[in-house]
Amino acid sequence: MIEGKEVASAGQLRYGMVGGGEGSFIGDVHRKAIAIDGLAKLVAGCFSIYYDDTVRTAKKLGVSDDRVYKDYKEMARKESEREDGIDFVSICTPNATHFPIAKEFLEANINVVCEKPLTVNESEAQELADLAKKRNLLFAVAYA
Repeated sequence: MIEGKEVASAGQLRYGMVGGGEGSFIGDVHRKAIAIDGLAKLVAGCFSIYYDDTVRTAKKLGVSDDRVYKDYKEMARKESEREDGIDFVSICTPNATHFPIAKEFLEANINVVCEKPLTVNESEAQELADLAKKRNLLFAVAYA
């Protein structure tokens, strides 16, 4: 059990991804790294700022239509409301967008794995660290 939610069947964690759509190098790296041990399954995403690209990526990755989102804010809100919502989000977007996306998911009580750099300045990084600590959430930076 994670934060009052049941973990997916067979002990798999459910994760979502923001970014990592068509043409993304780092999104594919994150998906491959997460898949190595079979402990997590991609179930939700907002893979691009262009919804058509997000839909195409989701279909290729086997994400069901009801877990494909137009933007990260919708994704954080809806996934936090689901009984089977994601256990963590993997953020694979351009550097300058990491802070607002990570903050949105932390505020929705969702654990975060973020591509480096975490933020573009120290004060934003400290704000995210404090928020994660306050909410007792895991917050990690990937070094893929």
